[in-house]
Amino acid sequence: MIEIPVYVVISILSGYLCYIFVPIVKRYCVDHELFDMPGPRKIHTEPIPRLGGVAMFFAYSLGLIPGFLLLPDLWQSNVKPLVGIYIGGLIIFILGVVDDIKGVRPITKLAWEIIACLVVIAFGVRLDVVNIPFYRLVEVGWWGIPLTLIWLVAITNTVNLIDGIDGLATGVGAIIAISFLILSKIMALPLPSLLAAGIIGVTIAFLKYNYFPASIFMGDSGSLFLGYIFAVISLFWPKSFATVVMFIPILALGVPIIEVVTTFLRRLFTRQKIYIADQRHIFHILLDIGISREVTVWIFYLVSIQFALITFAITAGNRNNLFVLQFAFIILTAIVISRYLKRGKAGGK
Repeated sequence: MIEIPVYVVISILSGYLCYIFVPIVKRYCVDHELFDMPGPRKIHTEPIPRLGGVAMFFAYSLGLIPGFLLLPDLWQSNVKPLVGIYIGGLIIFILGVVDDIKGVRPITKLAWEIIACLVVIAFGVRLDVVNIPFYRLVEVGWWGIPLTLIWLVAITNTVNLIDGIDGLATGVGAIIAISFLILSKIMALPLPSLLAAGIIGVTIAFLKYNYFPASIFMGDSGSLFLGYIFAVISLFWPKSFATVVMFIPILALGVPIIEVVTTFLRRLFTRQKIYIADQRHIFHILLDIGISREVTVWIFYLVSIQFALITFAITAGNRNNLFVLQFAFIILTAIVISRYLKRGKAGGK
């Protein structure tokens, strides 16, 4: 009975801490001229503080403490993986901060990401089995190490790759975290629930500052850390849900992951360096055809919600649930479209 209010407390506390930390970080960035400067590849036209991830990281870390104090059994039964998760997360966070301030070569960044993820694996967080649809559970043995490593590194970078418009990565991150919390509760998984609850708080609070027009960016320190936490949480699903484990982040980040794959293939076939950024992402295309930044962000939000709803229905194993959720999504989409159409008419008068 105590678990539900604990998750609420964690979300509220993490959110409150992030809310009060962000102005402090903004002032520090202004005083030390730590800005994301406008450029050919950038959408913003003014210098914006870029270390929002610092506020998110510390708010998240401090916000989780009461959860483990209130649920001591959860801490005691997961000490080893939690230590590994924190060490790996700290490496990812520091890497992001250094990249935000000084810049890090792509190959160096990848090397440190691999090190961070290997730390997590060394502390026992890894895939042991994979549920092959229409077949059975398959033990992967030592192959679990490279499979887990690839998964962790890939998902860690996914959030970073969609962090291109005000509020995009933050809002999608909040949707993913809410999805994780609901799914974790459905499957009675207290640790992923707790980890997701903290992310809900920090992303919603940070969105207040990051939504268009943004007054601060999360930077790599925030986007890499968010992706890392999502990747780690997904590995805690029970063996019988191993297939769902792999599809929850994919479904929640459907369009961004498609973007990652298409970007990789495009650069591969055009012999462009994989790590060289460009302006050919999906959100760039939407902007180029005349869709506003705010509407583009909401398109991503709605698609993420759609994938999350499908995941809920699959997890519950009830087609009726899928129908109800899809109907609710259609209503939500209609409301959003109606809102922007009315705003457009009002602006045209």
